[in-house]
Amino acid sequence: MIDENLADDIQKWMQEQVEARNADGVVVGLSGGIDSSVVGALAKKAFGENVLGVMLPANGTITKDVEYAELLADKFDIETLKVNMKEINKPLENTLKNIDIEENEQNHWPQTKIPTPNPAEQNIQTRLRMMTLYYIAEKKNYVVMGTSNKSEILTGYYTLYGDGGTDMRPIGDLNKTQVWELAEVLGIPKEIINRPPTGGCRGDESDRDEKEFGISYENFDKIYESINNHDDLSKFEEGDVKRVKELIDAAREKENVPTFQIAE
Repeated sequence: MIDENLADDIQKWMQEQVEARNADGVVVGLSGGIDSSVVGALAKKAFGENVLGVMLPANGTITKDVEYAELLADKFDIETLKVNMKEINKPLENTLKNIDIEENEQNHWPQTKIPTPNPAEQNIQTRLRMMTLYYIAEKKNYVVMGTSNKSEILTGYYTLYGDGGTDMRPIGDLNKTQVWELAEVLGIPKEIINRPPTGGCRGDESDRDEKEFGISYENFDKIYESINNHDDLSKFEEGDVKRVKELIDAAREKENVPTFQIAE
């Protein structure tokens, strides 16, 4: 179970980090999912009126995404704006597809062991959203709040310079199970809490996280914690343990940018 003071601790940390950057507030991309909803609610409690929730519907967005983002904003009285990324997304994707390059078949998201079709096309959406959030943030002297949780970061289930491109990660040390628990504490609408997590890039809900992971978040989180604590793993299915290790190992260096070092 999460600590009863966790929400207050995160809010205080957010306030300190934003003040250290001499910023006037924060921008949160609201996707209608549990992670962005939790971050949006925490940001509202921490910064009051100096929070802007941004909805960024693109090619992979479904009606429910926007409906749930609006539900969250209404519940916590978060000021929002909507930027229709579809007007940019499709023409850019078509332009890039016309580049005369030989395509190598890829069965996984980059630097992961998570299967997906067409990662290059899907990642256009998340990178367009990142650009838009930073444009808005820089206009207002706000910071961009990240919405990735620890389980996603460990498995590499995010786009470099897309949803991984943020100023802060307020839930980056909370696994998915803890995010669900915190959502209950904050009073996130049940529709959002009970919604199966998806990547939101295919225009339907076929890209469910747990389907692509090959293991539930609950089991992933339990096994990871046991590995991290050097506990006995025999209580878990051998195949599940193997899958957790495979996911983590594949994404271990995802955020590290190799840099040449001049010899002393």
